[in-house]
Amino acid sequence: MSKYHNIVLRQGDADTLTEVIENLTALTGYTAKLYIVEADGTSVDTITGNISGLNITYEIVNELSKAYPVGVHDFETKIYDSSDHVYTPSYGKFIVEPAKENDPS
Repeated sequence: MSKYHNIVLRQGDADTLTEVIENLTALTGYTAKLYIVEADGTSVDTITGNISGLNITYEIVNELSKAYPVGVHDFETKIYDSSDHVYTPSYGKFIVEPAKENDPS
């Protein structure tokens, strides 16, 4: 069953998101991706996850998040295996808030 939730990030911030997969016994042979899209389907970013056991981590880096448009976007995570099985563990709103201070460098 997919989980709905919101992710909130300040524009230009880095973050690590961790997802624990349920209802599967192993993720061997799987690939994980986090898709962030505008309401019209335009891609904001696609992040490949790092899988360890049943945990998936997605690294959002500063260099990319500086270009994320401020506002409310959609996201979903997908895991795929080589047999064309696709699962959507989570989805929801990806909210990018404006930074109060810009990166001084």
